Amino acid sequence: MDNTKNSDFKLTDLDYMTGDSRLQMMKAALPYMGLRQQRMISMFIRIQEMNKTMQLFSQGELSAMSAGSGAAHTSMADMLEAIRPYGNTYEQEIITLILGMIKGVATPMEQLKKFMSPEQQSRMDTMQFMVQAMQNMG
Repeated sequence: MDNTKNSDFKLTDLDYMTGDSRLQMMKAALPYMGLRQQRMISMFIRIQEMNKTMQLFSQGELSAMSAGSGAAHTSMADMLEAIRPYGNTYEQEIITLILGMIKGVATPMEQLKKFMSPEQQSRMDTMQFMVQAMQNMG
């Protein structure tokens, strides 16, 4: 088990809807259990969360969260704005850069790439490809 803690880790609305204080207490107790018990309790927790998720979908409670259900926020930029707070600092910077490109605020890509290392250029090319693929899906 990875014992590193990420204090920036944020819960989503779905996490709040599928979890409860009992499951959170069980998660907090895991490090104090043996490996076999950790595995068993972890699986139990995930199954409970999955069951709650399936219940929410079958009852239509998640339809308000769906961008495809006629909600006003269905654009790629809206989605990126929604996921940005959940990324680490680097990911947030990349998302901000992509949002700038989508909104037409960013500098032309070729000029921007001149200031990047080869590794950053490669990452940017990958991100551009992903954005194009996601836009083509819509």
